[in-house]
Amino acid sequence: MNADPMVDRWLSGTRDPRARTRLIAFPHAGGACGAYRQWQAWTDPGLEVRAVRYPGRAGRFTEPPYTRCEPLARDIAACLQMVADLPLVLFGHSMGALVAFEVAVELERTYGIRPAHLIVSGAPAPHLPSVTPGMRSDAGDAELVEAMRALGGSSEDVLNEPDLVALLLPAMRADLAIGESYRPRARTRVAAPLTAMSGVDDGDATPDAVQEWQAYTEGTFRRRSFPGGHFYLHDEQARQVFDRVREQACERPRSEQIQ
Repeated sequence: MNADPMVDRWLSGTRDPRARTRLIAFPHAGGACGAYRQWQAWTDPGLEVRAVRYPGRAGRFTEPPYTRCEPLARDIAACLQMVADLPLVLFGHSMGALVAFEVAVELERTYGIRPAHLIVSGAPAPHLPSVTPGMRSDAGDAELVEAMRALGGSSEDVLNEPDLVALLLPAMRADLAIGESYRPRARTRVAAPLTAMSGVDDGDATPDAVQEWQAYTEGTFRRRSFPGGHFYLHDEQARQVFDRVREQACERPRSEQIQ
């Protein structure tokens, strides 16, 4: 497939002609595609890693961010159906897990494309609320910054710089609004196999809350836990986490067209 402006707009990274599987990574609330830059550097010739570029942040600051999950998922799925020449594996962390799930639903229902695997990380099942203190779209600036600091995942250099915080907070509030307004459609399941991952010390994505993702797939379901909190995947075992994701991504060699 040739490069397309829509694909370049929505996905970071480049095509690898050696790849046999395409991993699409969805950032967390307030996050940008750069969260997966290290994964793109670590990948092997069999796996192409592309990260989703959400509007309202790096590379797309002039575009308003989405505040609801469904339209965001529809637009991302419209892009991904253009790069489904390889098996698609969707990986989403935190808020990105909800978006990845809805994109998988959209790919299957609208385009007849079954992702080879859906991997959700650091998120309770879609019908369960987030319980992270202070992480609300209507929180005051100071309260929200302190909540982000406590949760981790944001650079202290950024959080201590008012001009950078002013750039970050609109996207963070929009992403939190996505999670607050999201309601899964009744009895919605994906056909793709689903793996749910989390840090053992994550107070939001608790073992019971993560286990309930099992109700959202008609395929096989797996749970994986790692040391650490909400942002376990960026801690000292980051390479180990990526290796586990790569194993899952490459386990099934094809995306299927649903008949």
